[in-house]
Amino acid sequence: MILGERFWDLLGNWSGVEEQSASPWAPAARTRAALTFKLDLGGTVVVQDYRQVRDDGAEFLAHGVFLGDAGAVDDAGVRWWLFDSFGNAPEPGRGRWAGGALELVRATPRGSAHHRFELDGGRLAYAIDVALGDQEAVPFLRGRYERVSGH
Repeated sequence: MILGERFWDLLGNWSGVEEQSASPWAPAARTRAALTFKLDLGGTVVVQDYRQVRDDGAEFLAHGVFLGDAGAVDDAGVRWWLFDSFGNAPEPGRGRWAGGALELVRATPRGSAHHRFELDGGRLAYAIDVALGDQEAVPFLRGRYERVSGH
């Protein structure tokens, strides 16, 4: 997989607002967030930085690493490690590019989180649906971001 080609339109700095549903971790809130995606290690990985700020000043931080999935059937497969300020040890999420959207699933002992990054011109939409235990997946986060700077 030529990672830079797959991620090219996503690379850069993004800023926007998010609607977060109530969860076992936090109450419902509207938040501000900034995301950065950049090629690293000679173009073999994409590194993601994420910063979410709530109205009360509380922050949630994350650092992600995307890598092509050598076990995928085609070159659209992606593995994703996401380290966050909650300190949980991450299992890699797996997913794939489907058209202009990157869809990934991360599983933990508590359940699964379904992530979707979708580009629409100079805008980025990010959605997370969470399924706890045997429950159906429900919306957890919806974000809309504008590009702040390019690749």
